[in-house]
Amino acid sequence: MILYNHLTAVQIQEIVRTLGLFSFLEEDEVKGFVGDNLAILGYDTGEFLIQEGGVDRALFVLLHGFASVVKEGAGVPMMQLEPGDFFGEVAFLTGRKRITNVIVHPPSTTTPGQSQFRLSKDLLKIIFSKQKKTTVVLRLSSDILPTLSPSLRIRFKEMVIDRLSLRVEDMVAKVEALLGESPEMEVDAEWEVLMLKGGDSLAAIEAARDAIIKHLVEFIDRLNQQLTEAF
Repeated sequence: MILYNHLTAVQIQEIVRTLGLFSFLEEDEVKGFVGDNLAILGYDTGEFLIQEGGVDRALFVLLHGFASVVKEGAGVPMMQLEPGDFFGEVAFLTGRKRITNVIVHPPSTTTPGQSQFRLSKDLLKIIFSKQKKTTVVLRLSSDILPTLSPSLRIRFKEMVIDRLSLRVEDMVAKVEALLGESPEMEVDAEWEVLMLKGGDSLAAIEAARDAIIKHLVEFIDRLNQQLTEAF
């Protein structure tokens, strides 16, 4: 792993502006968002970006290259990640241990997907002027969360919820294809109460978003287990 610490704040801001995950940021908020809690890193084929059972809490966005999500005990990768994909959000938002491995793999083993995200050639040239690596990621430390305003944290969590919901849809489709089952997410009274009170205050709105994330994560855990058994 290498830290690309030769990049300027302006160059990192340019990268942040290109990422869908951070589209909730207004133009005047990008500069304040980019700071010590955000870094650009490079990895080689076979290196772990995340290790199952780990206690680190960073969130990652894949900028260049490819990686696989691998669950211990599964015979094949459960998901392939492409540029623009993010991962590590469960530990980032909940403090839980890592529930899967994420490993860099070479492009030759990758089936082209739907991702349209690509770093510009100029930015890649600047990044690789220090040292070229197979994969480049943006790493966001969870230490940034307390520094954000409540409204900004809510917007961030809403963006993650949107992306997690799409991931759940993809995982449900895989479970249906492999096992012939149609799993549904269970909604308990806690979620319903929080959603009803979601408009009372910023604290209540954020609590409601946290409840949604909690339920999505629990459902993803169940889907991961089903897929692990299937693989």
